[in-house]
Amino acid sequence: MTTVTCPYCFTRASAARLPYRCLMNPAGVRGAAPCGPEPDEKWAAFVGPGVPPAARMRGPVFTPARRFAGLAGPAGTGSSVPCPACGVPTHVRVCGSCHSDLPSDYCDQDGRIIALVGAKASGKSTFVAVLRNEFDHRVGHAYNATLAAMGPQSQARDKEMAEDLYERLRLPAATRPAALGFNDPLLYRLSLPKRGPLGRGGTRHTALVFYDAAGEDLADAEAMDRYTRYLSAADGIILLVDPLQLGSVRDRLPVHEGPPLPVVETSPRQIAADLATQLRAHGKGKPGGRVSTPIAVAVTKTDMLRSLLDPHSPLLRNATHSGGAYDAEDRLAVHEELRTLLTDWDAGALLRQLEHDFDRLSLFGLSALGAPPPADAPADVPKSGPQPVRVEDPLLWLLSLRGLLPVRTAAQDRTGKERAR
Repeated sequence: MTTVTCPYCFTRASAARLPYRCLMNPAGVRGAAPCGPEPDEKWAAFVGPGVPPAARMRGPVFTPARRFAGLAGPAGTGSSVPCPACGVPTHVRVCGSCHSDLPSDYCDQDGRIIALVGAKASGKSTFVAVLRNEFDHRVGHAYNATLAAMGPQSQARDKEMAEDLYERLRLPAATRPAALGFNDPLLYRLSLPKRGPLGRGGTRHTALVFYDAAGEDLADAEAMDRYTRYLSAADGIILLVDPLQLGSVRDRLPVHEGPPLPVVETSPRQIAADLATQLRAHGKGKPGGRVSTPIAVAVTKTDMLRSLLDPHSPLLRNATHSGGAYDAEDRLAVHEELRTLLTDWDAGALLRQLEHDFDRLSLFGLSALGAPPPADAPADVPKSGPQPVRVEDPLLWLLSLRGLLPVRTAAQDRTGKERAR
């Protein structure tokens, strides 16, 4: 029986027991009048006090008879059930706890919640938009994979971010803080080939939930608590670290006429410490011990760091992803390079904080844009469009930990070479 984790309130429930929402279709059946909207106070209470009265009026929520739930199949098939009042079939399932509408395909497959965290201006929205585009092209081709937005809200936001970056050549709008309302997560369906003992065997679909906390909220304990359930439900965390927030990096960069350095926000070290505190408080680690949730720490904007890197640094080129397998040795090379750099920068304070707080940690370096924005328009994308470097690495590592990707090791490479001789 499929268990669904609501991507909004993170309550877990059986897919077969989820309630449905009537579509209020005017084409009634059996002579019944179409249903009218009703105030959904449970949903309004979850979203917040700013919901206008008109928006509270939504299609009635009902629990289908047990025989209909049974017909849906053990894993949920997206089958429609008739509204008991008007008789019109509906496929829209809702969370029984917060009454948020759930995309039907989200309820029908395995899910992974990815926590995306970073200070203001660390590039979270840009990261997701570029990652999505890479799965349409280079990364998707390498793994025979697709990444598609699910549900109207995610589809609209995904389209808006893509148009901003790749057509208007401007950065996506910043995530709004919690004080201005609830931020909907971005829901995607990841499709990958199944790999059985005899090779591929069909397609495996996995729902990915990216929940983006505004940078301002990470500096506010009360606002941060709003995301606690999300963090504790996460299968993995991607922490974006803007190196331009580190004083030692800012001091070493050459003086030039490029875009101005960003305003210093909440320090990455403080964000990492607050994350660990929140996760420990919700059972993701023993008090005073390391957090068990895997964390991918990604140093962003590596295009700005070229003068500080060796010309042969692995941070300056994309991984090959040859054979549709995740390269464990390439990840280790990047991790060790970043470990050396972080030890040098800010006397290694951030690295020590991370290693003390997290049990499973890997370091990454990426550039979502590939080059600094033009000096005359600091908020814009380079005129050639995004040319990302290693933007996919953090997510692929987290997926490999869950067995969703085949992993190639140095030992396997050596075996392959010996067989070829």
